[in-house]
Amino acid sequence: MKTQISFFSNKIIFSLLLIVFGFSISKSQILTNGNFESGGSGTGFFVNDYTLISTLTGTSNSGFYARTTNPVFMNSSFISGGDHTNGAGNMLAIDGATTSNRFFWTTSNTGGAIGGFTAGLTYTFRYWIKSVSNQVTSDTSTRSNIGMTFVNVSNINPPTLNNLAPLPSEGWQQVSYSFVATANNVLIRLRTINNGAIGNDFAVDDFSITLGGLPFEGNYTTTNPSCPNVSDGSIKVNLTGGTLPYSNYVLSGNSSQINNTGIFQGLSEGIYTVSVTDAAGQQYSQSGIVLTIPNNLVLSNPLTICQDDTTQLSVSAGIGTYTWTSNPVDSSITNPNSAIQNISPAVTTTYTVKSGVSSSTANLVFNGDFTQGNTGFTTEYSQVNNPNPFGVQSSYDIVTNPNAWFAPFASCGDHTTGTGNLMIFDGSTDPTGTIKAWCSGNAITVTPNTDYTFSYYLASATPENPARLQVLINGVSLSAPITAPSITCAWTLVSLVWNSRTNTTADICIYNREILEYGNDFALDDISLAETLTCLYEKTVTVTVTPKLIPTFNAVSPICEGEVLSTLPTTSINGYFGAWSPALNNLATTTYLFTPTSGQCASNANLTIIVNPKIIPAFNAIIPKCQGETIAALPNTSLEGITGRWSPAINNSTTTTYLFTADSGQCANNTNLTITISPLITPTFNAIAPTCNGVTIDSLPTISLNGINGTWSPSINNVATTTYLFTPKSGQCANDANLTITIKSSPSFSISQGCNGINYTLSTVTTNADGYTYQWFDPSNNLLGNNDSVSVTAPGIYKLILTQDGCSAESTINVVAPFCSIQKGISPNNDGKNDFFNLASYNVNNLKIFNRYGSIAYDKSGYKDEWHGQSLNGDELPDGIYYYLIDFANLETKTGWIYINKEQ
Repeated sequence: MKTQISFFSNKIIFSLLLIVFGFSISKSQILTNGNFESGGSGTGFFVNDYTLISTLTGTSNSGFYARTTNPVFMNSSFISGGDHTNGAGNMLAIDGATTSNRFFWTTSNTGGAIGGFTAGLTYTFRYWIKSVSNQVTSDTSTRSNIGMTFVNVSNINPPTLNNLAPLPSEGWQQVSYSFVATANNVLIRLRTINNGAIGNDFAVDDFSITLGGLPFEGNYTTTNPSCPNVSDGSIKVNLTGGTLPYSNYVLSGNSSQINNTGIFQGLSEGIYTVSVTDAAGQQYSQSGIVLTIPNNLVLSNPLTICQDDTTQLSVSAGIGTYTWTSNPVDSSITNPNSAIQNISPAVTTTYTVKSGVSSSTANLVFNGDFTQGNTGFTTEYSQVNNPNPFGVQSSYDIVTNPNAWFAPFASCGDHTTGTGNLMIFDGSTDPTGTIKAWCSGNAITVTPNTDYTFSYYLASATPENPARLQVLINGVSLSAPITAPSITCAWTLVSLVWNSRTNTTADICIYNREILEYGNDFALDDISLAETLTCLYEKTVTVTVTPKLIPTFNAVSPICEGEVLSTLPTTSINGYFGAWSPALNNLATTTYLFTPTSGQCASNANLTIIVNPKIIPAFNAIIPKCQGETIAALPNTSLEGITGRWSPAINNSTTTTYLFTADSGQCANNTNLTITISPLITPTFNAIAPTCNGVTIDSLPTISLNGINGTWSPSINNVATTTYLFTPKSGQCANDANLTITIKSSPSFSISQGCNGINYTLSTVTTNADGYTYQWFDPSNNLLGNNDSVSVTAPGIYKLILTQDGCSAESTINVVAPFCSIQKGISPNNDGKNDFFNLASYNVNNLKIFNRYGSIAYDKSGYKDEWHGQSLNGDELPDGIYYYLIDFANLETKTGWIYINKEQ
């Protein structure tokens, strides 16, 4: 909490200072034309050592640059791409020089310092960079190395003042530095360090200087302990940003350390936490940092088994070969070198497995970490205590910081602790490259035919022309020359394997094969020769053996066969869980096995349940019954004396099997008794064909087609349809039966007569003419026709026989005057001849008589033969010609004339 209050107060004071000096708290840009949109060199920046290509032709040479929107316009072999700002603006594209330390960007229009700073305040300088050559690879010699120069600043963060350009696949990457201004003007310069002709091409964009520092951030790297029980692990904390200086670095966990370098060494496996606070009270903390033993044995966990059980132990990792032992001795280990052991210890046993053999890790190089100062080694370099101000080629010294020895060198601590000694070199320019940088002081005693590891840590003091070191033992090279890092202060482990063969001593020398004067400055630390490390891995595991007990249960009383058995308990009286087998059987005496659930250290147990066999009750059979016949109640006691009850209830309708359920406690089975019910037979008879009314019907048969005897009622009736009941005689298990005799009705009809045109016609009148046949007979009983009507010409009695569905009926009609022509006159003189106008043979709706003037003389509806020459009022009409209008019911209306002549 105090830290937070202090930090907040500092921010208030900082804000007041900004107001006093006329600055805004916002991060305003101090540089101008940082994105190169306002012009080239001389507009906000200055290019010192590179040559501008004014006209872009797609061709460039080393040491040239261009202000362009795409590097490919400068050199067609470059990688095409836009600027960082918006993809379409300007950038500086650089074709890397083959000479080191060529300045390509400086603050101000003329390459000098720029104003706008307040001494004591923190600022951040940023720019973006990308590689533009396809020849740039992970080989650092192909990547541009950008060096930084700051003037009038302090507390530069990060302190490493050179950076490799990113790989082409990484695109634009930002580089950031924070610093504290020591004056009101600051100079910043960027230069190319790498002088390689392959790759080494890049572009930059979006330069800025803003008020405020970088975020306080950190990360860490770890080195695991090499072997079990060896404390040679390390944790290195790397910080950027925040406010310098940082407080002490604090390590806690399996062990505790405090230092000002962030390098923690001598650590064993375990979990650690690191923390550090900057000058503004911001804290970086990282917990859960785990150091593990590489390839440590992975052994089965401790376990508990039951007596006589078998279990499996397994091991992996280590060096792949194993040796198992046990205490006490377990004879079930038959192959002690197998990774998997199937064991069955009789008692609790501890098992130990080993893999590999231990070796000495002692460093045979005396004073390899230079803690003893300038002793224990030889060199062909000259020791110089103070090479300032210009440096001395082929010189060295034992120091704690290269920068403290020679001002242009980078500032960094030693590798061992960060505060100890290191050996710093200003590289030799001897053209032969045979100057010894470091040699063991005396021959080192070694064991023949043994693998040794020679190692040292190497760092560059300047980024230019890194040293190239080669190790020889007894005059034999261990490898090709190894190039120092192009980044300063980046301690790098060089580790080489050497087999002593027949040698008993080792003379070791390190040569610098780099001969260039500029750069070629490096440091050595922690030089070591030791047997190549082999580890002895060892772990133990205990298998606890628990004696088995026998589960106990209460006995189960004997039961009768088929009696319900209760489920057996799955927990014994002494608390063991398990399952029973086989399934419960209530039909036979059975012994059941109780198998305890695994992990309880209990033996199997048995339990026997006695099942007594049941008696099957016997009963006298019941003779079959007819359906519906009364059945006596069944006996409740069997012939053996077993009592019980019957179900279901007596059923005299259908054959039924009855269940006798014995009363409990008798050890008797249930039994069945079937009473057969003979179904009632329905007598069957041949059907009697329908008979016409009045036809004699034969007596009905008294024995059915299926042999049933019986009687019929009522008596035979031949005038009406009747259903007769057949009643079987008793004792035949037969139902009553019915037989219907249908009496068909005779056809019902009448005969009409009258004129049909000029024909006198007899016609059948029925309500339904379907299915009729006709027979007409004249007065002499001769057949006239077979249709529903017939024409006649003579008077007399005519007969019609009508037949339908085999039944016939007859009727007669008397025809008096079968004449149908219309007469031409009447002579109404009462002589019995033509006294009236006779239309009786016709079906006349209406008759009208007109005189010669067209007046109606007579009018009669439903006319037959009523007009005998009278008028409408009954007066006698005079003789003469009259006209008639006849409206027939079934003929067309007819007109004509008729003459009245009374004299004739």
